[in-house]
Amino acid sequence: MPPVQLRPETPGLALRRYRFSLIVTSWPWRSLAYLATTPAVAVLWLLTCWPLLTLAGVPLGHVERWRLKLVDLHPAPNPHTTPKRSGVRARAGYWLREQITWTELLCGVILIPVSLLGFVVMTIGLMLPVALAGGGALILALLALGIDPASVDPTSEAIHHNPVAQAGLVLLGAVLLVGGMYLVTLTAEGQRYLTRLLVSSPATDFVQQVGELTRSRARITTAFDDERRRIERDLHDGAQQRLTSLVMTLGTLHYQHQRGDDISPLIQQAGIDAQRAVDELREIVHGIYPSALSEHDLVDALDELILRTENAGLRATANIDLPDNLPTHIQVGVYFAASELVTNVTKHASATSIFLRAHHTQDGSLFVTVQDDGRGGAHTGGSGLLGVVDRIETLGGQVWISSPAGGPTRITLEVPCTSS
Repeated sequence: MPPVQLRPETPGLALRRYRFSLIVTSWPWRSLAYLATTPAVAVLWLLTCWPLLTLAGVPLGHVERWRLKLVDLHPAPNPHTTPKRSGVRARAGYWLREQITWTELLCGVILIPVSLLGFVVMTIGLMLPVALAGGGALILALLALGIDPASVDPTSEAIHHNPVAQAGLVLLGAVLLVGGMYLVTLTAEGQRYLTRLLVSSPATDFVQQVGELTRSRARITTAFDDERRRIERDLHDGAQQRLTSLVMTLGTLHYQHQRGDDISPLIQQAGIDAQRAVDELREIVHGIYPSALSEHDLVDALDELILRTENAGLRATANIDLPDNLPTHIQVGVYFAASELVTNVTKHASATSIFLRAHHTQDGSLFVTVQDDGRGGAHTGGSGLLGVVDRIETLGGQVWISSPAGGPTRITLEVPCTSS
């Protein structure tokens, strides 16, 4: 299976992800479209919306939130609320009391200098390199056809008759054009950030994030309580009973030894009880901290996970490229999350094959992708995936789920981390 790449959602993230291959992605062209349409929007707003006075920013806010789709894949919902009273005056008075109305008006005020800045960037970064490369290519074409450049332009100089110099100009123009596209993308990121700050409602997003974090924390607390009760139950019903049986066997052994009876069967039974107690404790400890990590690193633990999946009857493949000095809490969290995803596949997906990929990027992010060819329909409504999301978000990461009905299912974990 091909490697899974998560799509950046803003020009800034694209610049970080595609440092040397940005030009072959859609982001420079999306950024160019965003900057190129800004002057038209600014002029049209000045010509048509000024009669609205302080409410002139409201229609601009709608347009800018729509234009943000070019350079921001995050949704930007309308932050205006619906007034309770109908009528033009009631609506106008209601909107004037909203903070977003004034920030949208501020967006219109600064849109003019921002559009001028974008025009300058496009002129210097794109038009000049295009003119340089285009002029050199035109002269090369004239020379190739045997036409004297002086017959076309009497002011031409000796350099215009040198094909090597013109080829150099074409190459220089192409290099500057590529650099200009990076500059356009960077400028679009700055304008995107400023526009989103002014025409969306950061407070609403923040409240939603706080609410989700609160709910996630409550679920984690509940999970900890449930896990503690499980450990207590397993200790009481398992290891504690084995140890109690062992104590009774040892007591009987001591009594019969004093009487001179044959104690070989009791010694054998004591060994069996002790081994069972060790096995019970090992199973309980494995649920707290995986033995695969206590004995090896995350790479070996994931390899062992895939091997167990193959033994369960699935065709399993893995592509793991991770450093061996990741922080311990990252290794534990990622291992348990990946283990839960693999378990879900084996139990619920009706899959015949599974693919696991884990890699660590240069910007300090760890990605783990689990993909299967099962029936699809995975969602966070179940406790399994919800626990994975909570665990990864606790590490400051994110989870992407793609599971259409009929499959395939692809779940990717992203965790920010650096090697310890």
